[in-house]
Amino acid sequence: MNKILLLLVLLLGLASCRSTKITEPVYSKAPKVQVLIDSVEASHFEFDWFSGKIAGKYKDDAQSFSFKGTIKIKKDSLIWMSISPGLGLELGRVLLDQDSLRFMNRFDKTYFTSSYSDLSKKVKSPLTYSRIQDLLMGNSLSNFEEKKYYVDLENQLFKICSVSEKQLKKMQRSRRKPDQEIYTTLVNPENAKIDSQNLTNLKLNRTLLVSYGDFETHNNQEFAESIGLLISTTKSLSLNLAYSRINLSKKLKFSFKVPKSYEVIH
Repeated sequence: MNKILLLLVLLLGLASCRSTKITEPVYSKAPKVQVLIDSVEASHFEFDWFSGKIAGKYKDDAQSFSFKGTIKIKKDSLIWMSISPGLGLELGRVLLDQDSLRFMNRFDKTYFTSSYSDLSKKVKSPLTYSRIQDLLMGNSLSNFEEKKYYVDLENQLFKICSVSEKQLKKMQRSRRKPDQEIYTTLVNPENAKIDSQNLTNLKLNRTLLVSYGDFETHNNQEFAESIGLLISTTKSLSLNLAYSRINLSKKLKFSFKVPKSYEVIH
């Protein structure tokens, strides 16, 4: 159950031409903080309805398995997923709304529901509907209005971080690590899309790294059709997702009816 829930809860430079030779600009510094944040927010993937097929692979220290499924989203309202082991049989069904997460296990004939606050306590990380939706859509996991941010340049990508380099080094040297979530994102200068984003808690010795790739154009917007998640603690797990057959125009229905015979688990 926990492993399946964890499935929910893991490009550069402007081109210029000289004769036939194409060169990429070399950046010496990042833009100002607010300029870069505004560009990232303006490049967020916008939609009303989203549906598609997903293929994924999960791996931890004990096991690995592949799966397929279908995903449907009504923006800021519902996220629905059906997951199968690839043999045509549905393994489970997930429904998220603004208040809670529900999971129906077809294999075990069990049903689970949880508020985000309770789930956040279990995984020791703040979870909300918006954060899960943003992760799936390649948008920023951080609300940039909540705190001060710092910018830098890293491997020709623009970096935004919730702490400065000086503050981070001080935290890392401290014997008493702060119980604080540190947010870092690397941004593609060409299109202001997120290349990767990182959530780190030094006290818990835990890091969530989310990487995006295979950008394609949908409704005149660039969208990452592959997502890689890596969660590192005392153990590690990874999840790779690939989208296909994306549709943004079809209104969707969200079927989630739990049979009376299913056992409720806590």
